[in-house]
Amino acid sequence: MYWKPKPELYYPYLRSRILKGRGIGEGNQYQPWLKVRDVPSRGTSGTIAGLIVDRPHHVLSELEATYLYLLERKPNIRDIREQWPIFDIDETLTLCRKYSVKHPYRGKYPEPFTIDFMITEEVAGELIYKAVSIKTPKDAVDPKVRKRLNIEYRWASCKGISWQLADCTNYTKTALSNLRFMRSWFAGRVIPQSDDVLLFIDVFYSIYRANVLLSEILEKVAKTMKIDSTHATMLFQYCAWKAFINVSLDHALALNRPLVLNELNESF
Repeated sequence: MYWKPKPELYYPYLRSRILKGRGIGEGNQYQPWLKVRDVPSRGTSGTIAGLIVDRPHHVLSELEATYLYLLERKPNIRDIREQWPIFDIDETLTLCRKYSVKHPYRGKYPEPFTIDFMITEEVAGELIYKAVSIKTPKDAVDPKVRKRLNIEYRWASCKGISWQLADCTNYTKTALSNLRFMRSWFAGRVIPQSDDVLLFIDVFYSIYRANVLLSEILEKVAKTMKIDSTHATMLFQYCAWKAFINVSLDHALALNRPLVLNELNESF
């Protein structure tokens, strides 16, 4: 599901933004309908260089950032489009009238509903679209918010698109900080060699002990592998990100802290 890059298909008052690439297309050509500068923020919004899609992602909250990072860890994700607009405004106006919901407006014109994430997944060799909304646990049970989400759900269902409200209960600041730390391997844009990764995992688990600082563990790994500590840290971050080393997201992850591992694989 994507909106074609043909401005004449849409209402005239939307065309100036569509001509700038807002809301249309897929992959690295997509631009979100709402960007960080378009939305009032309390410092929780920002842009994140995409790992799967080579473009900046505009996230409007820490919850959205957490969800984006978790998505990027899933091997079957092919595209991530945030702040995705529903340009079928006639349909959303009809749904709003039917379910007694106030449609968003910009001045005197109806504004598109936006879905927080439109995801493209590969399932059994086929590409599947999934719409996902992100709300705080408090907003998720707010009747007014639920009524607006119902419009998204009804529209998506009519189009044969799966829609879900993400469970953000465990999206804590600690989890977000841990994901950022693990994802730091991406700063160099270099994927480690598979042989190095396999060796690192073997050496790491032979040395790992609970209640030992992560920096101490990595120093021993680096010495055993005869690599510098910076490279060992990058390999650890990569392996943690890929869940080759199953790090707990519930416990603070830092070089100056003991490392806590999960016994079972986490699900996203």
